[in-house]
Amino acid sequence: MRKFFMQFQKPEGWFGSVAGKLMAAVGTEKHEWTISLLNVEKEDNVLEIGFGPGIAIQRLTQIVQDGKIIGVDYSEKMLKQASKRNKKAIQNGVVELIQADVHQLPSFDFSFDKVYSVNSIPFWKEPAEALKGIRKVMKDGGIIAITVQPFAKGVTMDTAKETGENVMNDMKAAGFADIRLELKQMKPAPAVCVLGVNKKYG
Repeated sequence: MRKFFMQFQKPEGWFGSVAGKLMAAVGTEKHEWTISLLNVEKEDNVLEIGFGPGIAIQRLTQIVQDGKIIGVDYSEKMLKQASKRNKKAIQNGVVELIQADVHQLPSFDFSFDKVYSVNSIPFWKEPAEALKGIRKVMKDGGIIAITVQPFAKGVTMDTAKETGENVMNDMKAAGFADIRLELKQMKPAPAVCVLGVNKKYG
């Protein structure tokens, strides 16, 4: 069982395929909630860290028309699943998916208006340092949203809030401003989303 749960960190092999399908089946609500909090515009350049099976990116293609959607995930298995799910958008040049680690982001030809991650930050080795790296690829005034839905036994709204407060501390350490926390009652556990603004020039 432990081997299976580890697949949510870096899905690989047969267990990874199952984990990806499970994430796609149960992840829609929290992904749509996260996107709604970002207020994505049709001309935005958007980056997702840890795109998994690509369901959020698929949703974003209905919004972003004149911008670009980039996804970064370090699982080859998820890259294959997400590429299949977003094949048409990739062919049309709207979406680009990259296998990479959040601690070693590739260079991009443009900066991002919006950045988000869902259930990925618990697996980051040094969240504050990773967030500093993310800031470097964001526009001044760009918005980031980090969503976590804890799956530990007995999770309550208070537990989710505590998780969010830890993310807030990491965001503050990384230099983000106007940090706020949003909570949502969901099944099987509440979810928390922490948003921040990249203010490079005051």
